[in-house]
Amino acid sequence: MATVQPVRRNVRHIQPAKRGDQDIPVRTTDKKSPMKQSAGSKHPSENHTRDVVDGQINHELTKARYRSLDLADLMFGHLVTTRLARDILDRFLADGTVTCEEIKPNEDEETRHALNVAYADAVAHACIRSDAPLDEPTPELETTYQWSWPKFPTTPINENKLVAFLNSVADSALSTARSILQDDSLQPRNRFAAPVDKHHAIPLSYEPDGEDMRPDFMVLPLAAFSHDKELEVKEAYVNFTAMLLAGESKSARNAREGLIQVQRYMRGIKRAQPWLSGLERIELSLTDGRGCIEFIRIILGIVLADKKAFGHNPDVEIGERNVSVDIPELRPAATPRTGPNEYASNPGTPYSASIDLPTVDQSSATSSTGSKSGSTSTGSKRGPDDDMIQGKRSKRRKRTVALRAFVPVRVHGRECIGILFTSGSIRGRGTTVYVVVGAEDGKTYFALKTSWQDVARADDQTVVLKKLSEHKPHPNVIIPSKLFDSMAKDGAVYSTLGSIRALLNEEMQQLKVENRILTVTISELWRPVAYFWSPHDFVRGVIGALLGHEYLCEIGILHRDISENNVVLSLCRSGLGALIDFDMAIVGRPNMHQDSAPPPRVSKKEILASLLQPPAPLPASDEPYKAQRTGTTPYMSIGVLRGEPHTHYHDIESFLYVLVLFFLSYKGPLQKETLRRAQAQGFTQPVGAGRLPHVTAWPAMFERWASGTFQEISERKYFALAPASHASFVKDYFPHIRSRWELASQSTAPALADLILDCWMMFSHHDLKVAHSQFIEVLQEWLKQYADEEAYYVYPFDD
Repeated sequence: MATVQPVRRNVRHIQPAKRGDQDIPVRTTDKKSPMKQSAGSKHPSENHTRDVVDGQINHELTKARYRSLDLADLMFGHLVTTRLARDILDRFLADGTVTCEEIKPNEDEETRHALNVAYADAVAHACIRSDAPLDEPTPELETTYQWSWPKFPTTPINENKLVAFLNSVADSALSTARSILQDDSLQPRNRFAAPVDKHHAIPLSYEPDGEDMRPDFMVLPLAAFSHDKELEVKEAYVNFTAMLLAGESKSARNAREGLIQVQRYMRGIKRAQPWLSGLERIELSLTDGRGCIEFIRIILGIVLADKKAFGHNPDVEIGERNVSVDIPELRPAATPRTGPNEYASNPGTPYSASIDLPTVDQSSATSSTGSKSGSTSTGSKRGPDDDMIQGKRSKRRKRTVALRAFVPVRVHGRECIGILFTSGSIRGRGTTVYVVVGAEDGKTYFALKTSWQDVARADDQTVVLKKLSEHKPHPNVIIPSKLFDSMAKDGAVYSTLGSIRALLNEEMQQLKVENRILTVTISELWRPVAYFWSPHDFVRGVIGALLGHEYLCEIGILHRDISENNVVLSLCRSGLGALIDFDMAIVGRPNMHQDSAPPPRVSKKEILASLLQPPAPLPASDEPYKAQRTGTTPYMSIGVLRGEPHTHYHDIESFLYVLVLFFLSYKGPLQKETLRRAQAQGFTQPVGAGRLPHVTAWPAMFERWASGTFQEISERKYFALAPASHASFVKDYFPHIRSRWELASQSTAPALADLILDCWMMFSHHDLKVAHSQFIEVLQEWLKQYADEEAYYVYPFDD
């Protein structure tokens, strides 16, 4: 195959996709990545319904959607040149696969002219070769032709007919390419497929509650098909860990609905295959010559491409595993909404194709062809069996299926036990934590974390890790070690916009999207809080994290992302917990927490007396939100939500919300056998497993801490903490504590009520400025007072 010259992006044809974008900022004044309502940092107890997840995906993608008309060339130019696609189109014209209205039979000269016009247009919109002028304008088309694909299925579009059409185009294009290049070594690696089961969701998507997650078509590796002439798809491989692409077929007027659905599929693939990352979109018309050429390049490129072209990280080695999962019946599809000015074209005609594809080293794309659109999606820590509608489990019928799942077996040269955590966002850090085996003894488990760090924050992280290395390790702070250097051998930085999307520095500045570099760290493996064995076990975890946070303040580090995920529990019976994750941390002045003395401790009797006083009004602020707001939304402090400069007091307040929400998130600990099994597996997520069985939905009052604008969430928390609102808080909170914890022990609920009330009123009375020592003292006193209560719980682990 011909050698392709080095290329650079054709930035003239990388344009913002404005459809459906909301007018909200994507950057703060310092151009760091935004604080947003991400679909990737959701707690399993949060509402994960379709509308909620769709809204959060749209929020995080706002003003970050770009249509890249040179994307097919960037991805598949090394496999299918523009010239080769033009010659294939010539053969397709000859055999009737494609027709052109202006060309009559036996008009060779007109055929050549139409092909040359299409070819010139495709070259003008492709990547720029190294020897081409940089400022050469895109030529105007001197003649327009109307092209069509007679065998393209029309409305209503049948899934099987559509897949048959795509495979027919792919097979014909491959056969023609072999003939033109005289190269019989060209072999397909992938193939299009339709879902085998039309009534149940496709498994292993880890998707929103009640979401159907069944794309109309997908691309699977050739191993997923039978070896006979029929090439029938094997149902065991029809799952989100095997998908390379997924798409929806929609008429042009319903294209918006297709885009929304494919975003969910993209998130599903990202969640099931976290070693993939990145997304760009290409839109093309199958009724013009350039669109036909690009369509051929994309279809043939998809069939020929290896894993790397679809974004597979070569440092993650994948294996296959047999798994068995339950999948629910599909919900009725929502009626698409269309407007009078939306995608005006005749329904049922192959008017346009919108395809979201990963660039090199990027995430699995989703596609749609003909009157369809593409994109794909992934959810938080739950699976296809986690159907919950307004806090209640769905009773839809399910069936059990045996699957072949693709799982990581080695990551960065280390044996991989499984995945501990993966983010569900499309845009963001894409954090994934693998559990790997230590190279020294082959037995000790470690947490290996990969994430794409915003370049604007990369220096902060480097300074923080350097600062930590200069001080004596603290028993309650888990310090990671860097494994991967994002600097390439030639000194260039390996980044999302540079190395992956092939943009130059000056071109990056034109995009309103943050640039990211890959960071890989390794650290000790501690126990996630979801695997607590008693309420006291979790409280000891919070005490340890507070001690670790206090130490960080002493050496001049502000954490800025206190959440349940960043508190870990000890592997010893009575050990204290620790604090992890320094992605959002910054360096400040040592002993910053001692700048102002905390208010004196006040008795519960004095606090209760203050309940009769009216609440203070919510302070107004006319200043713009210039501060970088960091954190996980339900745990963010009131001040940070308002845009105040982040201080250690805000972090300590976040610990309060971690404590309050924890006892609403779980209905007692997991069973002893489940906890022991989890320890043996390094607390990794079983493939295909959804939300842990003891997780329960947050009550409506606390669900509102995770939804709405930051100003609305700050007001809700502020008024809940106001002294006059304490009675309402008690009324809303404590019945839920009883319903969740009385099954574990009749005396646990009152004990927890006492703990939460002590802490809540302490923060209320002290105007949210509580010192580490004050908070720790309250927690320690509770452990001492209710020490006998822990006897009702069984310690399951091997120390």
